[in-house]
Amino acid sequence: MNQDIIRRQTFWPDGPAAAARLLEPVLAEAVGGDVEPVSLTLDYATSARAGEAVSLEAGVDRATRTLAFVYGRLLTEKGDVIATGAAVFRKITDITKTG
Repeated sequence: MNQDIIRRQTFWPDGPAAAARLLEPVLAEAVGGDVEPVSLTLDYATSARAGEAVSLEAGVDRATRTLAFVYGRLLTEKGDVIATGAAVFRKITDITKTG
């Protein structure tokens, strides 16, 4: 699937699972529409402090009728990788819309 990469800038939050809290919504946005997570895998490279400016990138690797496979990464202001992620999302269809 050929789709543009989504890029966002934000600040590193405080608390556990900071990478997942930032990355999962951007991965879902890359898919578009209504989706629900099936799996999320994170790999960490370097650390970041709460309040530090970070960038997020996400794109779709491939998609089927019901599933989307996406990838993303979190970067420091200097461009160093904080974490990479891969996820699978299930596309939610509105069962009231038929035909």
